[in-house]
Amino acid sequence: MDTALDRVNRPDKGVKMKKIIIVVLVLSMVTAATVFAQSEEVMMYDTLYRNTSTHMAQLVILQNIKEARLTGAGEFYARILHRLIADYRLVRNATERNAAEDQAIIISQLLGDEKYTEAAPDLWQLVDVFPAPLVKAEAMIALGRVEAKDYLPPVIQILRTTNAGPTRDVLNGERIAFGAIIALEKYQDPDGILPVFSAATGWYSSRIKNQALRSLSYIMDDPTTPMINVVKGSSFNYAEKFTALQFIENYQAPEEDGSTRRVNVSNESKASVAVAALAEGWRVNTSDRQAQGTIISMRKMAIAMINKYKTTDDSVYTSLDRSYTRGDQDERFAVVAALASLGTDEAAQLLSGYLMELNGKRQIGDIRRGDEDMVRAIISALGTTKNAIGRPALNSVLALDWTPAVKNLAREALQN
Repeated sequence: MDTALDRVNRPDKGVKMKKIIIVVLVLSMVTAATVFAQSEEVMMYDTLYRNTSTHMAQLVILQNIKEARLTGAGEFYARILHRLIADYRLVRNATERNAAEDQAIIISQLLGDEKYTEAAPDLWQLVDVFPAPLVKAEAMIALGRVEAKDYLPPVIQILRTTNAGPTRDVLNGERIAFGAIIALEKYQDPDGILPVFSAATGWYSSRIKNQALRSLSYIMDDPTTPMINVVKGSSFNYAEKFTALQFIENYQAPEEDGSTRRVNVSNESKASVAVAALAEGWRVNTSDRQAQGTIISMRKMAIAMINKYKTTDDSVYTSLDRSYTRGDQDERFAVVAALASLGTDEAAQLLSGYLMELNGKRQIGDIRRGDEDMVRAIISALGTTKNAIGRPALNSVLALDWTPAVKNLAREALQN
């Protein structure tokens, strides 16, 4: 039972409710006052801007507006932009034109801050009408920030066009590409990933390429499917295909402060891209020495990834067999290690076939330099698979004139 003291110290429920109502009213009054004050400030700037006739004077007002950090002023900014576009066509003075372009950059940033999607058509007009690359870039970024989906395809097309080759003015081309890349990062739409990837491997300076790689990792959580499309696509060269494989395997996105951020992709996804890259590495022949070197490096990396992550894709065995049959010695050793890691019946079947082939060469005395090292690797791989399919080939080793060391390896493998 409550004591008198308890009842005194416990506030009455009605009193508590009154206090809550008072607090809510005070907060509402403060909020209303703040909104009113901001709307008054917007009205003041609106009047100042409308009554100013030169772009230079308007630019000063707009710079002050930016410093004021207004919120909820998207409609006001959109009106300024609409007027700016209409007036720009009439400008003949270079100083005024520069001031108008500076205004366009600021207003694009402010509309992006406000996420004011309604201004999207006029933002696209900046891209279309204003020749200055910095204006085009900032307007595209704003389109991405306001998520104006209708303008995603033309932004993608601008980047594709710029990716095609160095522009006459390299700096201007890079500025436009930068704006498109950031815009596609903000859109975070899967359709943007391939043009951004092309920028990351394109003709640009390292600053633009690094930005493209940073943006790639923000556009999609798992870029496996687009990267497989790069690996298989006929419109991508082998350097780009190899870069796609590297991106999936171990790429760490370079940040602006010099640090890196790892792109997280599942082991299954990495293996699927590796299988595609290995198959692609045997699909086309080329006489270009540099391309040949890239293809070999891509195949070896793909095999190492298959070894590391494994796969259930049966098509991998055809590609691995080609690498063993037609690749250089390092590639062949990599295949043996990958088959040991896979450990399937198909893997054991291939390893047994390779060992029987070498047994046949041993039988006719046709062993060449490096063959015994390969025999050792294959025997160890069969032991690792612990698969009975390898038993006949291992028993054949014991019956032939291999060195005692090789025969001992075969006995250990048989025990496994």
